[in-house]
Amino acid sequence: MPKLTPLQWLIHAIIIAFFGFAVFALTRDYYIRHPLRPPVAAGGNPHASAVRPQPSAMEATSAIPAAIAETDPALLGEQADALLGAGRFAEAIPVYRRVLELTPNDIETQNDLGLALHYAGDTQGALAVLRRGADAGPSFQRIWLTLGFVSLAAGDNPGAQDALKHARDLDADNLVGKEAARLLASAQGEHTPAEKK
Repeated sequence: MPKLTPLQWLIHAIIIAFFGFAVFALTRDYYIRHPLRPPVAAGGNPHASAVRPQPSAMEATSAIPAAIAETDPALLGEQADALLGAGRFAEAIPVYRRVLELTPNDIETQNDLGLALHYAGDTQGALAVLRRGADAGPSFQRIWLTLGFVSLAAGDNPGAQDALKHARDLDADNLVGKEAARLLASAQGEHTPAEKK
């Protein structure tokens, strides 16, 4: 085996270090662009898909350094969505709150925080968050549906009907509008065609 000079050893070490860093950077970039998808929680709310779309999020246990994740609202939102989708509502709440610290006008996150609070058992806290979000984003249809859904669960039938009418009237033909109409009919004691069968 040939003897290497100290300069050759140094060059060899630099090449190995550069190669290792390049592999790390490429792997990290791949997982940021192609996040892992959480498993769909079994036995969840049958109406959850209309209230909240299925998340396309990375697992809550991420290899991304905390210093990046704690300041990147998109990464935090994906982590919170993964927790919500896995039924880990209490764990999702502080992550959604952190997203709102970074992006206070994010109506989608207010909607998701309201759902997490409701499913974690804090329905009054959920209603407060959802009402603030609905006031801030009156044309954001999903938050009105969620507000109606949570109001209905809280026993506030008049408030639920108002919110559901608003959600339906924003666009009665899309999935959110149809779900709002179905819940509204339920709140009014009517039966939808599917329920009459």
